[in-house]
Amino acid sequence: MKCIFYLSGENECLARFEVLNLLKAREIGRDRQILIAEVKISKFDRLALTHEVSSYYESCKLGDLEDVFMEIPVNGSCCVRVVKIGKQDFSGLEIEREMGAILKLRGLKIDLENPENLIRVYISNRCHVGFLIHKTNKRQFLERHPKFRPFKIPCVIPPRVGRAIVNVSSGSRILDPMCGTGTFLIEAGLMGLDFLGVDAYEKIVRGCAENLRFFKLPANVLRGDARNLPFKDECFDGVVTDFPYRRSTRSFGERLVERAIEEIGRVLISGCFAVIVINEDVDDLISDVFKIEGKCYQRVHRSLIRRYYVCRKV
Repeated sequence: MKCIFYLSGENECLARFEVLNLLKAREIGRDRQILIAEVKISKFDRLALTHEVSSYYESCKLGDLEDVFMEIPVNGSCCVRVVKIGKQDFSGLEIEREMGAILKLRGLKIDLENPENLIRVYISNRCHVGFLIHKTNKRQFLERHPKFRPFKIPCVIPPRVGRAIVNVSSGSRILDPMCGTGTFLIEAGLMGLDFLGVDAYEKIVRGCAENLRFFKLPANVLRGDARNLPFKDECFDGVVTDFPYRRSTRSFGERLVERAIEEIGRVLISGCFAVIVINEDVDDLISDVFKIEGKCYQRVHRSLIRRYYVCRKV
């Protein structure tokens, strides 16, 4: 199935990898906040950094939109809704009315309240036309905001990004070897995946377990060292982790990052993905163990820029 994905502007790079990896998708085209892809798996309900999904019909210039609506096949009642992406010097409402008038002249029933077909027109650098098939429930992520958890620490990755990262790993048995408050574990558990967390500090382990129970999930977390994980080789098909920031790693010694990356590579099954979050560039260390499929950035505040490394074990 060929689909249009309207991606979140929060992190378009990470949103793209979420679609491609989770849905085993093949990219066909890209525009600002728009990804057009052929998908093999329709797990749209798991997407976090996609606003909505439409089945793809056509892409065109704005001036050719009328011709598209003269031909677009529609069965049943319909309605046209425009999404303007970026600054645009035209009225989306006016375009909706004009395209709706064309459909009405073709004898189609227009229903603005409960249409059988909601035709989406995403206008970015080009116009992308499709039929809406999925909208992401973004409210759930607000309800799971870290401030509502019983155990909290600063600078935690928000649930929406956490879910996207788990999806990028595309695994069914997820390990987080430095799990902190459990953002990745919570999102994995709520999606019905098997998960296991490890942390070096007993206080963090207890707090993470408390957070997991808060969400009615099993407290699958144990105390351990990310540099020497207590697992057999190649026993997880997805690894996700957020490294502690440089000033927080001194108690581990200087080789925490290097040795933890080596251990992540050891326990990950060949061909599977790890997503490594860190506040510095470590391309050389990661490329010794993985193929780096992508690297996304996100500014948290002036002194913190997260790097999201999408890594595949070859």
